[in-house]
Amino acid sequence: MDQSNQNWFSSVEAPIKVSSRDAVSWDESKDLVVVGFGGAGAATALQSLDNGLSVIALDKFAGGGATTINGAVVYAGAGTSIQKEANIADTADNMFNYLKQESEDIVSDETLRDFCDTSPEMINWLQEKGVEFGSTVWHKKTSYPGPEYFVYHSDNSLAKSYCKHATPAARGHRAYVPIEEGRKATNLGYAIFNPLKQSALDKGLLLETYHEVRQLIVDDNQEVLGVVALYFDDEKLLKKYQKLKKRAERLLMVLPPILPGYNFFAKRAMAVLEKAKILESKRSQKMIEAKMGVMLSAGGFIYNADMLNHYAPKYNASLPLGTEGDDGSGIRLGQSVGGKAENMDCISAWRFINPPLSFGRGFIVNKHGQRFIDELVYGATLGVEMVENQEGKAWLILDKKLIKAALEEVSGGKALNFQRDLARLNVWFAAVKASTIEGLAEKLSLPADALKDQLETYNQAARAQNGSDIFEKSDDDLVEITGPFYGIDISLDAKLFPCPALTLGGLKINEATGQVLDDNSNVVKGLYASGRNAIGVSSKNYVSGLSVADCIFSGRRAAQHISGH
Repeated sequence: MDQSNQNWFSSVEAPIKVSSRDAVSWDESKDLVVVGFGGAGAATALQSLDNGLSVIALDKFAGGGATTINGAVVYAGAGTSIQKEANIADTADNMFNYLKQESEDIVSDETLRDFCDTSPEMINWLQEKGVEFGSTVWHKKTSYPGPEYFVYHSDNSLAKSYCKHATPAARGHRAYVPIEEGRKATNLGYAIFNPLKQSALDKGLLLETYHEVRQLIVDDNQEVLGVVALYFDDEKLLKKYQKLKKRAERLLMVLPPILPGYNFFAKRAMAVLEKAKILESKRSQKMIEAKMGVMLSAGGFIYNADMLNHYAPKYNASLPLGTEGDDGSGIRLGQSVGGKAENMDCISAWRFINPPLSFGRGFIVNKHGQRFIDELVYGATLGVEMVENQEGKAWLILDKKLIKAALEEVSGGKALNFQRDLARLNVWFAAVKASTIEGLAEKLSLPADALKDQLETYNQAARAQNGSDIFEKSDDDLVEITGPFYGIDISLDAKLFPCPALTLGGLKINEATGQVLDDNSNVVKGLYASGRNAIGVSSKNYVSGLSVADCIFSGRRAAQHISGH
């Protein structure tokens, strides 16, 4: 991709072209250079080290990436040791039949089957590297279980329409964190990343943090030979830079994005980050040789507003889910040497409404007053349907008894803090109330006749309890809705109900090896991609833990090819 193209939207530069390896005065030389040290980078590095290679990993920041900020969930099945301990019946075929509904044709059946077949071994490998898992099971539908539960249905497997193709099995494997720390669903991924990082360091990994890669180095045959890294060789400058970064991070965490006043702190944080950016111009550069390959594992591009606006403008109003490192640079590096990016408009938008379960027992309508989905499907399934096919607009329709039940369901420590706060905030400050459905329609600017018809149809299915719901919602979750009526705006741009999103597109790769492919499906020699830099199992539809699992799977797969195993 030509850097002068208006759609480049990146600090990545055109590659440095040399005649041969010998024409470069290398500052460092290793068998493998890993660009981006999160879950995929750590898996690649550790497997490569196990296979006897020398490895250097470079990260623009401190390392860990989006893996460290997630809920420490790994999607695994086919009869893992944890599933067996929890008495959960599952097979590779069953896991495949379920995931085929989510992945569709984004990867080949052969790759998907390999992912499922090797899933138990992946959990064993993680345990061998020091990752601990719990085996207590939460059997019901939820966006995220309480801190005492470590295995849950982190997908759509309990939804009736999915049960037709695969038997439900809990596959969300939460890495163990102390219960007192587990009353949140973010910033727990250290339980996965830290053991992998330490294992890699123990095996001889050279980890260079605050090293940004903006250029690849290629020879006359377009083979990738290494990278150019920018870094602070002045320790005082580095410490000043880190201090500014931490200050900005603290400002961004003062208030949740849903609360009034967040923008004030966010603007101050951006001003601090601008000061940090000035310091970046004072960095030095080094040339690092990759004798056997360069791995691109630097995350997605949800934090690159220009790229998001270009590829997926429908999602501009979403809340970025990731880290500052998710700027698309890894994908752009691949493109700079001819790599082809695909599925770049595919975004996972998370519209989770359960818990409280009673929210999911209401019904959701679009701006035409029409229902369009089983309200208790996985949150990302709901979010993507809302954005892609319903113009990003949706309202949750409830009644007084469901509102009362919802508040009870999140009280007294029955839900995690963010689940409780979102429910209360929307009931107390966002819910619109009316004694009649026509009155509610008027207040929400929805077609009254359509909303009334939808209410009658929904209530009819709830009364019948015979599996007659048009969207195959479980009879157990169908509740007759009577006045007074409440409506909550859950649109993509809802002010008090933020919708987090992450990107799923990436570089096209040879699925058997992890090698980056060009527009003609030819291999870009010396270049690999994994995790959210590459098209993988989770690049069509996301379910919790699937991206981390794909990071481990794709990183290890590429490492095996690089080392000839």
